[in-house]
Amino acid sequence: MKLLLLAFLFFLTSLEAQNISWYGDFEQARQKAIEERKTLMVLLIKKECFACDEILSKTFRSDSVVERVNELFVSVLISEGQKGTYPIEMLYTMEYPAVFFLDNQELFVGKNIFGYLDSDEFVKRLNLYFSPKR
Repeated sequence: MKLLLLAFLFFLTSLEAQNISWYGDFEQARQKAIEERKTLMVLLIKKECFACDEILSKTFRSDSVVERVNELFVSVLISEGQKGTYPIEMLYTMEYPAVFFLDNQELFVGKNIFGYLDSDEFVKRLNLYFSPKR
């Protein structure tokens, strides 16, 4: 019985490890990024957006993307029209999904990503603009 319980707990832990740790609040995510000295990755999506659904269900579920994103960034997911505070003037876009990378001064770093990218291309872009924390 103990072995079964341990196996179940290991399974739950592995499920947790395969997801990006998304914040739903920009300010909380920004504070966490400052504390951890990480870049803030902001994903903007909107309803009824096929590319948004694809990037969330495919790209951001890929083990290679999850690993790199959780290693390098504090991530926040914002839906168009979401109530709450985030710098809408700075993160304004007409193209979704949109991924912005901000430092702790809310300045852009790397290169923003617009539209859908598969997991291989997304990791290539991350590797091009961001080096792993060591």
